[in-house]
Amino acid sequence: MELRSPASVEEAKRWLRAGETTIKTSANRAFQGDLSLDRAFELGHRRPDLVWAVFDGDRMHGVTAGRELPDGFRLLDIFAIGPAPSASLLIERATEWAGEGDAAEASFGAPIEGIQDPATDELVQMLKRAGWRLFVTRQHYEVAPESLPREGHPLRGRLERASADDEERLAELLQRVLEGSLDVRDREMLAKHGDASGEVFARELIAADPIEFAHFAVVDGRDAGVVVWRKLPDGRGYVAFAGVAADSRGMGLGRGMLSVATLSLLEEGATVLIADTDDANTPMRKAFESVGWRPSEARIDLTLR
Repeated sequence: MELRSPASVEEAKRWLRAGETTIKTSANRAFQGDLSLDRAFELGHRRPDLVWAVFDGDRMHGVTAGRELPDGFRLLDIFAIGPAPSASLLIERATEWAGEGDAAEASFGAPIEGIQDPATDELVQMLKRAGWRLFVTRQHYEVAPESLPREGHPLRGRLERASADDEERLAELLQRVLEGSLDVRDREMLAKHGDASGEVFARELIAADPIEFAHFAVVDGRDAGVVVWRKLPDGRGYVAFAGVAADSRGMGLGRGMLSVATLSLLEEGATVLIADTDDANTPMRKAFESVGWRPSEARIDLTLR
């Protein structure tokens, strides 16, 4: 068996489209679809040298791929690795590449039962043997519009759409959102960056989605929460982030913000509504449930650090 990388972008796409997804979920298959691949290669996040496949002659036995993101972050997120020994070869090579970055994660979708699913647990154990550790498990939502109610929940206060000069305002609010957060990534960011966490988080959010897609929840004249939603040209609607400041929790603000975001995406004609939340964040999971969202699958994230 021979480990290879493709010679061109088009060859890389062919290999990735042809690979049989190891954990068969909608989100995992989407990463190997034309829409996701075209955009990731266009942005330079994927490259032919970040795709690895095992061949026996002309027959491909498995393929995996990573993405190189800003600030030295490396993400391993396509797993179509086949059975041993090709799976072991691919995990070993991809882990070697990931370990050369400033930070690295492996992420993939799983059936709703998460690591209790045998195939998911097998992949997790394989990654652990290569040096990865389980970081966080999440609920992933891909919800059909017709399954969501059209009646909203009341929102205490009002929502204000952010403008281009609101980055400092967003950073100050996010600092208060991170305090006491149940999300694993939020706690890690706060531990790593301290009082600068809000600024770092604001930059990350704005890098993913222009600030104009963020909406401040203002209660009694003070920013109390923020929700980010966006409908993409292909029809997919995302709730990218929702968070409530530590001193404003317990008043149903998360539910109210999610309700407004959901109704807005429905009114804009979103064909599917997508979001994620940590398993550990029970209040936010309940907020999604209260406005009609039901998880469609799990997400599993591992880290080398």
